Amino acid sequence: MRAISNEHADIIKTATASAYEAIGGVSRAADALCVASSTLTKYASTGKDWRENFIRLDLAIELDRRNDYPFLLNAMTSLVRADRVAPTGKVNAFTVLKLNGVLDDVVREFAAALEDGEIDAAERLAVSRRIVAAQEDLARLNALMMHGGQYA
Repeated sequence: MRAISNEHADIIKTATASAYEAIGGVSRAADALCVASSTLTKYASTGKDWRENFIRLDLAIELDRRNDYPFLLNAMTSLVRADRVAPTGKVNAFTVLKLNGVLDDVVREFAAALEDGEIDAAERLAVSRRIVAAQEDLARLNALMMHGGQYA
């Protein structure tokens, strides 16, 4: 019995296919990863015969390294955090304004730290805390996007 649901399997398969496309297609991914394109195709296939086959972790890491966007890392993160980052709710104007405020907090904290030309340990910690808060809000938004959140 597989430990992940069909919905979660689809998320991994979609991220795999997206990573292939971003690198220039399955053939380019095969060349970059030194793996047969027929094998890589199976990793992205949602067909009955290949439903249980997923990309190996070492290949996923290398593929994300070669792309501008970490498709597989983000997909896996959303699945690992699914129970902690509830993918419920609606995305609306308030959601966007809240996220904008959180991101502005990061920028303001960083700008304040840079005022004297040096960033000390306390300032690094303050900036880091703002970044973590922003990452949590972005993870919630990403979970909504990955799991088909409602839009108002």
